[in-house]
Amino acid sequence: MSSSIKLICLDVDGTMTDGSIYIGTDGEIFKGFNVKDGMGIQLALQAGILFAIITGRESDIVLKRAKELGITSVYQKCGNKDEVIRTLKRQHQLVKEEIAYIGDDVNDVVVRDEVGLFVVVGDAHPKAKQAADIILNTGGGKGAIREFIDEMILND
Repeated sequence: MSSSIKLICLDVDGTMTDGSIYIGTDGEIFKGFNVKDGMGIQLALQAGILFAIITGRESDIVLKRAKELGITSVYQKCGNKDEVIRTLKRQHQLVKEEIAYIGDDVNDVVVRDEVGLFVVVGDAHPKAKQAADIILNTGGGKGAIREFIDEMILND
């Protein structure tokens, strides 16, 4: 399937990760990211697709992962993800049909009217699934982003 998507916006917890947050006794926080998702993101970047990370939490780990992947647009502690999408639209001169958002929970649904494709991972919350244009087969942090990129962007 050919796609007109030029920007993919990603939630983190439950989308780029499986939703688990590990906190050690010293306060360290650990998150697990999927290497298949990472490869898919890198391939899509090479194909000219833009990426943005939009998350309600704040973590240096997210900044480190974004840097590894080459994602320069990172928005953390976002209460209003739809406002971020509107800013990205203006910044990159895009229309909503050129933007996809991949999320997993009810706080992601707010972007629904701002994007052309509202996509959720396979293990998303039922209310997010109800609002979704596409429900992926794969769960968050398990290659769902790669599934979307392969099917909608790279057509592999």
